[in-house]
Amino acid sequence: MLRTGRNRWLQNASWAAALGSLLSLLTACGASSGAAAGSCTTPGISDKEVRVGLLLSDTGSAWTAFTAYRAGIDARLGTLNAQGGVNDRKIIYSWADDNSDPDRNSTAARSLVEQQQIFGLMEGATGASGSAAYLNKAGIPVTGLGTDPTWGKYQNMFAPFYDVTEGAVTTWGDFIRSEGGTRAVLVRDEQSGRPGQIYAQQETASLQAAGVTVALTAEITPDISDFNRLADQMKAAHIDTITGGVTPPILAKLIPAARAANLPLKVILAPTGYEPTLLTQLGQVLAGTTIYLQDVPFELNTPAHQRLLAAMAQYAPQIQPPNQQSAVDGWLAADMFIRGLQEAGSCPTRADFIRALRNVHNYDGDGLLPAPVDLSTNLGKPSKCYEFVRISDDGRSFIPLHPSLRCGKLLT
Repeated sequence: MLRTGRNRWLQNASWAAALGSLLSLLTACGASSGAAAGSCTTPGISDKEVRVGLLLSDTGSAWTAFTAYRAGIDARLGTLNAQGGVNDRKIIYSWADDNSDPDRNSTAARSLVEQQQIFGLMEGATGASGSAAYLNKAGIPVTGLGTDPTWGKYQNMFAPFYDVTEGAVTTWGDFIRSEGGTRAVLVRDEQSGRPGQIYAQQETASLQAAGVTVALTAEITPDISDFNRLADQMKAAHIDTITGGVTPPILAKLIPAARAANLPLKVILAPTGYEPTLLTQLGQVLAGTTIYLQDVPFELNTPAHQRLLAAMAQYAPQIQPPNQQSAVDGWLAADMFIRGLQEAGSCPTRADFIRALRNVHNYDGDGLLPAPVDLSTNLGKPSKCYEFVRISDDGRSFIPLHPSLRCGKLLT
């Protein structure tokens, strides 16, 4: 009897000890979890929010390239925040206008980092060179458009593609040759500065690699240059291809002059102009022009486009029409920042973000990029794959070519 009672006492004591140990363990775990949540001391990170910055060329010489950029960001972040954010943190942002000026860009970046205490930065600005060295030294992650050679120099600056780099690809030259082009005029806007010079070098290398002769180069100012004289020079040089930094304002004057001179043009290839509003203004003048893109054209109506357009309707309804290139660019800047936070863990630091995002090997821009990008190797390198669309003969629509996606090789 005593033995049985002793056994029961021992059993009860064992259960009590086990229960006490379990409670102690749970208490310790709870304290540890609370300490972990409270240890996220990186600026811009709180329990419920991640505060980031946006540098935007909202005014100045380049503002027309970013008219829907902020709306694209609002659409992507609005969708994310409605789903709970990243690790239960919503992303909010403060923004500043750099007036398309490097000095203003530098001042605005310092204000966002030092006064607004942002975690990182999204950027849609042509003055990025003004703040790039500072942001790199401070270890601030940056996502956006690689519109300046500076973007290819720093590991903290992420872009799905780098527009202006020291490298080149065969894609442009291969396309022109496939369309029958053999002798090209390479046009550059005199006001484009160093980026324009680098781009001209890239395209010259691409054309030469494909066997297309750059028979004439022309530096022009849209409001001053004599386009009829240039057309006569093109005819004397037996030009059949127009390419280079040919923006819509340039083409709006060059194409009529070339037609008046009866040039037998086979190819007009431009890096810009894929905007629906452009068709209303200049569609008939630019008919037949081919534009190459670094993302999938809206005309293919993929699920990624449907998600973007639905989000634009909900979070940026003021932008009409919503299917604008700069909206896609803004969406990609926000989407890449989201991916970096997702990869950086539940208590991210800036260094974690940069290291983790740089190790992403298959970034596809939520389906908007024509091919996945390896962010571990793409720093400062041009895209090898582009989508090609052509303005219809009546000037009313963009028509994706078949195939619309063309890929080339990297030239060193």
